[in-house]
Formats: sequence, C-alpha cells, structure tokens
Amino acid sequence: MECIAVAMTETQVKDIIKNGTANLYLFYGAESYLVEQYARLVAKQTVEEDFDAFNFQRFDGQSVTPEQLEEAVEALPMMSDRKCVSVRDLTLNADNGERILRIVEQMPDTCVLVLWQMTVQPDKRKNAWKDLIKLAESKGVAMEFKRKEPADTAKLLMAGAKRRGCSLDFTDASYLVEQVGNDLNLLIGELDKLCALAVNGDITRKLIYTACPKNLESKVFDLSKAILRRKAGEAYDLLHQFRTQREDPVGVLAVLSGDYAYLYRAKVAAGAGVPAERLAAEFKSYKGKEWKLKNAARDGARMSLPVLRDCLDILAKTDLTLKSNPGDPWVVLEQTVTRLMARAAEG
Repeated sequence: MECIAVAMTETQVKDIIKNGTANLYLFYGAESYLVEQYARLVAKQTVEEDFDAFNFQRFDGQSVTPEQLEEAVEALPMMSDRKCVSVRDLTLNADNGERILRIVEQMPDTCVLVLWQMTVQPDKRKNAWKDLIKLAESKGVAMEFKRKEPADTAKLLMAGAKRRGCSLDFTDASYLVEQVGNDLNLLIGELDKLCALAVNGDITRKLIYTACPKNLESKVFDLSKAILRRKAGEAYDLLHQFRTQREDPVGVLAVLSGDYAYLYRAKVAAGAGVPAERLAAEFKSYKGKEWKLKNAARDGARMSLPVLRDCLDILAKTDLTLKSNPGDPWVVLEQTVTRLMARAAEG
C-alpha cells in the first residue's frame, strides 16, 4: 500500500476511501457525527453489500481482545480482494497496547481496518496512542474531526436540507446553529424534524424557533439580555424555566459569566478604538463568535468598565457560593440576577 500524506482535507480522505489506496483508518475528534459517517463510508466502499456477512466484522473496542483482533485481520476475505474490520472506541492500555500495535503494523493488505473513536479519544500524552497515530499516518489515514466553524456547519445544513428536498438559506441555517448548538449529531436530528414539518419544503426562521429547543447557551443569552434591559419579570421567569427543566445551576452561572466576559472584552476593545468583531481575527478563541462579540458591543455600550468589573466580581462570588453553600442554588441565582440588574441600572 502507498503511504498517504499526513495533512489532509475531508475531500482528500474521501478520495482515498473511494480509490481504496489505504488499508488503515483512524478517525477521532470532537465531531462524532463525522467520525461515524466516515467509518461507515470506509466499510461501504470496501465491502460489497452481498458479501457483508462474510467480509465485514465489527468489534467493540472496549471489550475486543488482541487475539480476536488478530484473528479478524488475518482471516482471508471470501470471494473478494479485501475485507473490512471495524473497531469502535479502541482502548489502548499497558496490557494490550504493544500487542495491538504489532498486529496493526503487520496487518495484511487483504484487510482494511477502521478504528473510529466516538467516546474514547486518543490520549496523545501516552506512547501507545502516539505510536498508533504515527502508524496510521504512514500506513493510511489518521484524521481528527474537530468542531466545524458555525459558518461551515450552516453550509452543511443547507446542503443537507437540499438533499432532503427542502430549502434552507444561510441566515436561517446560522440561526439554527445558534439555537441548537454546533454539534452535528444534534443538528442533523433537528434538520430531519424540520424537513418533516416544513410546509412546501421551506424551512423558515419561525419554524426553527417553534420546533427546535434552544441550547443552554442560547437560553442564558436571553437571560443576560433581560438583565441588561432590567426586565425583572422576564429574567425571573427564565430562571424558573431553567429550574423546571432541570438545568444545572452551576452551568447556567458559567454561561452567564461567559456572556459578561464578552461584554467586558467588547468594552475594552471599544475603548482602544477596535471593533469588537476584530477580536475574532486576532484571537483564535473568538473565531466563530463574531455574533456574540457584536451583540456584546451593542448591549454593553451603556455600561462603564468599572460597572462591568463589579458584575464580574458578583458572578465570581456567586460561583464560590454555589460550590460551597449547601443552600438552594436557584435562590442564590435570583439574588445574583437582582444585583446584576441593580448595577445595570447604574450604567
């Protein structure tokens, strides 16, 4: 088998799979949806459907033994040039690591081995995983699927809607990402639902708002807006919703603190004569968060830096209280919201 270059795009990986120029694939990363899809694609391209029962073996990587793996990869395919062995969530440890690496390294060309990590991610600090990744890079493909940028995710949703016979424009696709979160597994499920509900195949913003539940980040963003606009009833109603929906109060506080951190950063940038959106170009951690920076610059325009610092101090003290006080956390959050609205009134 020919060796494949290390740095690859998804398009290049698809071409390798289609052309059958590798016999070892290691897929991992935060975007589990793509990990699974590419693992399925390898199997589909390697094994003819009529011979699936003979030439396709699946294993749970957390229970498979080196002996079982060795027997599978060494077995010859039936009425075909190659067979596929698929291992989900391979676990490497001191007991099996060296043996599994040797099995993979000596694997015959008649076997295509795909290792796809959904919940067990490679620990790159450990030699066994580092060696396996290097082996996959030299013998085939090692691909880490990171979270896509929101704009790229929106384009994928548009294409997915089109394949399902529906229409979804970029603005509404981006809104769907904001509403649900940037996890393709969740988004594809929501897209399927939207396509089933769409009248004449047209997925509108109103339909997205009505049919798709907001993720915690979006819901807490509504809370921060209510606080800044001093809409006490709306803010307390949202807290009540979080409680009835069994949200984690510490998680709610963490997202709210993050929103205030964005307000502070946008304010500092404005004081330096820098548009808040430019932070995304200067700092990688803000990439894909341009909308949050823009909203923060708008919402925090009337608040001074000292007031924003006080708000961050209030939130930090609340965090300490929630993690050390056995009392009702939702009462603590209500008190915090009251203090934040009082500071917002002072500007």
